[in-house]
Amino acid sequence: MPHAPRGRGKLERVRRHVFVVALACGACSSSPASTDGGSPDASVDGPADVIVADVAPPSDAASGDSGSGPTVGGCPLFGAAYPYNVDISQSPVDPGSATYIANLKARAGAIVAEYPGGELVNVVPQSQPNVAVGTAASYGFDTTDTFFQNDGTGAMAPIPSGAVYENQGTANADHHMMIVQQGACRLFEFYAWNPSSATSGWEVMVTWNLTSSSDQLPDGWGSTTAAGTPLLPGVIWYDEVAAGAIEHAVDIVIPGADIAQYEYVKPAARSGGACGSAYPADGFPYGGRLRLKASYDTSAYTGTQALVVIRALQKYGVLNTDDSGETRSSFRLGDGNKLDQSDISQLSMLTWDDFEVPTMTVVQSKACN
Repeated sequence: MPHAPRGRGKLERVRRHVFVVALACGACSSSPASTDGGSPDASVDGPADVIVADVAPPSDAASGDSGSGPTVGGCPLFGAAYPYNVDISQSPVDPGSATYIANLKARAGAIVAEYPGGELVNVVPQSQPNVAVGTAASYGFDTTDTFFQNDGTGAMAPIPSGAVYENQGTANADHHMMIVQQGACRLFEFYAWNPSSATSGWEVMVTWNLTSSSDQLPDGWGSTTAAGTPLLPGVIWYDEVAAGAIEHAVDIVIPGADIAQYEYVKPAARSGGACGSAYPADGFPYGGRLRLKASYDTSAYTGTQALVVIRALQKYGVLNTDDSGETRSSFRLGDGNKLDQSDISQLSMLTWDDFEVPTMTVVQSKACN
């Protein structure tokens, strides 16, 4: 079966053809997709009920199989066994850790906290009406965790009036949009280089079951990230930082010069980018995890926000999920300018020598993707 389109990474500009098969699914509709190219709200019906970046600290009220853990709009941020939510602070060091770190030092540049954070999440009620979405491809998981795919025809999502998304109003840039539907606990993620509006011009839409610990795209597929992972759980959100604890791993995007061509680690679903010398066979795989050493000296840090992230990096680590398109590596930050710039930017003091690689189960890819 042909692969679905890859998710686009930060500054990943290469256009790709879409090859997908239309299948029946509970989350898809036979209604024609919107082709509106007007204002962001041009084809959106229903109430404007948007809460931006409503990401809560750990809660015992999480539903599904999640147990306690981070929540978004009253929904769990995936189940307790989902890779982002697993405490890896005591995991053994991978035998290849020293080699991985040496290659990151040579190829992946400085580590930075990208600021201001551009990721945003819209939280809508379960009653939010579905509207037609103009997208080249739509796929994901239905309520029984059955994977579906189609070519975008009839794609529907609960996009509210006034929906917000990354780089809204800015052309020639990455645009990610995230919507969490309360009650149903569905996550809808969208990506495009230049969407026409909140409801049209998207290149891919993926829907995830936030109560699941096992949602995993088929091998070789990408999502709204190049690695085929969901975007939401890897963002450093202001509300979590302000509450004093990030209870999940965070994403880091690194230069393609050190992304492995032929291997990946779940929850990633595919290996590195376009075949060629820029994507080495001995690089760091998509989904590969790094852990900040327990001995890391934080005495030079002032304030509290960066230190919240530091503790998360030691307990849950970071996952490689995208090609930065640059010579540096960066974390994904959310909530616009809510984070304290002078505080969070102290994360740039981190170096690759401060990290180690915990034991990973690497999936060998049959070919570079």
